[in-house]
Amino acid sequence: MSIPSVQELMRTAEMETSLSDWTLDHVGTPEEALDIMVGDLNRHAGLHSKGEARFYRLLIEALIARLKYVADRKRHPQWRDEVINAPIFILGMPRAGTTFLHNLMGSDPESRTLRLFELHCPAPQPSDTFTRELKVKYCQEFLADLGLLDEDWLGVHPMGADRAEECLFFWELLFLSMNFPPRAEMPNYQEFLYRQDFKSIYLEHRDFLRYMQHRGPKGRWILKSPIHVRFLDEILDVFPDASFVHCHRDTAKIYPSVASLAEILHSKFANVRPASRTVIGDYDGSWQNAIKFRQKPGMAGRFVDIHFSDFRADPIGTVAIIYKRLGLSFSTQRAAKMSGWLEADNVERASQKHHQYSLADIGMSEAEIDRLTGDYLRAFDIALER
Repeated sequence: MSIPSVQELMRTAEMETSLSDWTLDHVGTPEEALDIMVGDLNRHAGLHSKGEARFYRLLIEALIARLKYVADRKRHPQWRDEVINAPIFILGMPRAGTTFLHNLMGSDPESRTLRLFELHCPAPQPSDTFTRELKVKYCQEFLADLGLLDEDWLGVHPMGADRAEECLFFWELLFLSMNFPPRAEMPNYQEFLYRQDFKSIYLEHRDFLRYMQHRGPKGRWILKSPIHVRFLDEILDVFPDASFVHCHRDTAKIYPSVASLAEILHSKFANVRPASRTVIGDYDGSWQNAIKFRQKPGMAGRFVDIHFSDFRADPIGTVAIIYKRLGLSFSTQRAAKMSGWLEADNVERASQKHHQYSLADIGMSEAEIDRLTGDYLRAFDIALER
């Protein structure tokens, strides 16, 4: 078995939905990206039989979701009148607490995050509790089918249909997402992806937020992805009143954790073990542009730096600091909601497998980590966890 051609995949989605308009305002149609991806999946990825079935479902569901999203936008054009005010972007290297912070801040009733079930199938938006629950249940089954509710994966990355998730899951509908390469080897697709005009991708993302805001819950958007740190100029071009929470952690912990995560994720789809150095190399120097960007006039007040060790020691206190520095009130109600989420999350984490990793697993030493990332560690005065 192999992944079918682009034409066959798209035709299947069209037959399933009776829809045929693929075009989005800023990124056009998905054929080129999908063609390169399918080529890599069939020639380089080393997918096992279950991985082929999983990737096929992943692509078909993304294509179906895109068709429904394009159609629903046309049915309800009033979304274009929506304005995205002062979003907060959580960024930083992976494994630095960004997911935990995103969900904690997302438990604030006055905030708005994208839930995974919304990203998986955004259109049509549920109009009642029953429909919402059906979408959550279907998304949860989808995650289980992909192996993303397995014990080994949940021990690395807590996941669930109704949890806040990162922007890259919407980018999957564009077929321009860094979510794809960590699942299997895709050298040509990854090279193609980084050649894209990311301002266009962020414009598409802004339109998605406007669409979701039009008929969905309101609130200040809390957005998250480690990759945002690469595209700060593009973000401010599209969201000129954005602010940023920059999460930091000792890279001697980040690098082996990222490599371990990639190996577990690969195993869900492919027999080929990812090259650890290639995986973590994607983040070498990713902070350098951020350091330069933050030296621009007026940028200091837009950023709040959060250190992993401080955040884990006092999550609620850390969020209170974030709110204060961003000029937001941290009410008793907000604190109580976050405390409730934190208590439930602690119970859930206690039942999960503990994630173990070390530098030795990826053949690196602390000296090499310091050579590669010393500028970053010094620039942000990051506490070492060694």
